[in-house]
Amino acid sequence: MGVADPIVPSVDQRLAVLEARVEVLERARRPHVVPAIPHERVEALETQLGSYWLSRVGIVSLITGIALLIITYFGQLGPFVRVGVGYALAAGVGWAGLRIARTHETFGRIVFGGGLAIGYFVTYALHFVAALRVVDSEPIGVALVALAIAGIVATAHRMRSETVAGIALFLGLHTGMLSEVTALSLIATTLLAAGAAFFLANNRWVIVPLSTVVAVYSTHATLAFGSAVVSPELRLAFVGIDFSLFAAALLIGPRSATRPLALLGILNWLGALVLGGYAAYAISRETLFVGLVGYAIVLAGIAGGARLRGEAPIVVALQLAAALVTLAIALPVELAGTALIAGWLVLALVAAVLARRSEPRFTLLALVLGLAAYGERGPIAAQLACVIAMVAVERFHVAAERESRFRPYAIALVALGLLELANDALPAGLHVLGWAIAAFVLFAAGFALRSATYRWTAFAVLAVAAARLLAVELRTFTANERILTFVGGGVVLLAISYAYTHRRR
Repeated sequence: MGVADPIVPSVDQRLAVLEARVEVLERARRPHVVPAIPHERVEALETQLGSYWLSRVGIVSLITGIALLIITYFGQLGPFVRVGVGYALAAGVGWAGLRIARTHETFGRIVFGGGLAIGYFVTYALHFVAALRVVDSEPIGVALVALAIAGIVATAHRMRSETVAGIALFLGLHTGMLSEVTALSLIATTLLAAGAAFFLANNRWVIVPLSTVVAVYSTHATLAFGSAVVSPELRLAFVGIDFSLFAAALLIGPRSATRPLALLGILNWLGALVLGGYAAYAISRETLFVGLVGYAIVLAGIAGGARLRGEAPIVVALQLAAALVTLAIALPVELAGTALIAGWLVLALVAAVLARRSEPRFTLLALVLGLAAYGERGPIAAQLACVIAMVAVERFHVAAERESRFRPYAIALVALGLLELANDALPAGLHVLGWAIAAFVLFAAGFALRSATYRWTAFAVLAVAAARLLAVELRTFTANERILTFVGGGVVLLAISYAYTHRRR
């Protein structure tokens, strides 16, 4: 009775083994689960491409083909027939768009905008296309184009449709470029720009002016680099007008999405800078210099106006950055040598101050300007000023106790400036010694400013100097140069080591 049954433990053990075996077999039979592919994202991308982009590319292709058809064959028709057929095509496409919009609103409005663009091009061709000219009077031709644009603006505004406005204005500019672009085309371009500026200021639609600003400056580029003979003074005047329209629209009306406004400001600045600068240079270098300086002042004024309006900081910062870049481009037009270096360094310091007060990414502009100053050769005093300016940029762009991703790059430029200074101040045989002295200065700055980055940069400079000495320079040195290099280098290294020993103690 008191003896345990020897069979029970054996049965329990066998049951445990069987349960484990069954679990293993069950796991083997379970299907391997493959992580699901995000079909929703793929389908969303496919739908976006098919519904949004293909419709817009398709309407551009369709209207381009119709415009080419009008240019190629309508000249063979009588004046009244060509006008009637042209407007009938516009009405047909527009009617089809309205019908489609009953069930597919966005797609239908794209087609309807194409109909408005055909109507505009037919009106534009009445005077501006020589092969299709029906109206000989320039004032009447301009007035008809203005009425067509006003009709587009009024229709899109009443429909409250940014799609209609954007498609119609963009295609209007696009089809106008298919024919010969002349000086009078600038008037039509400016009227279309005014329509886009109205939508930006009144409705705060940003997609319309974004597409329009690209098309407007494309027209200016066609005139500047094409075969049409248009005086640079006239081109410069119209570039200024178009820039002013878009810039003024930025400062009028309610605030809206930040990124599109910032992108519009950048595109408007670049278009006017390149095409306006090209036209000004064709007049004279003095005109280019004065124009660029004046342009920078205008950009700074726009930044001030945007700040007073309470626009997003990035919008203000981009306008200020554009002003600084424009000034930096203007300086080498009239300055060279020490004066140019001084100008670029002043702009770099201004960018560093702006980085500290508003947008940290101004530091990148400060570093680029400092690098440009390094590239302009000048006396030793100018090179020393470059180094001091880069130290100031490194100190000013953020508070010294804060971390910054730009600080290592600024310190690297300080080191580069010291190496250039050593090369300029010492004869060729003592360049390695000069680099060791540069490393000593970096160590001293690192201890004084309590910056490990300066000290690690100094170690890197020492390593490069040693590699240059052993691999290249040592074989070409004279006896005196070897003595000075090794003695001077040893003194520098001992001084640095003593500083570390004292600091450790």
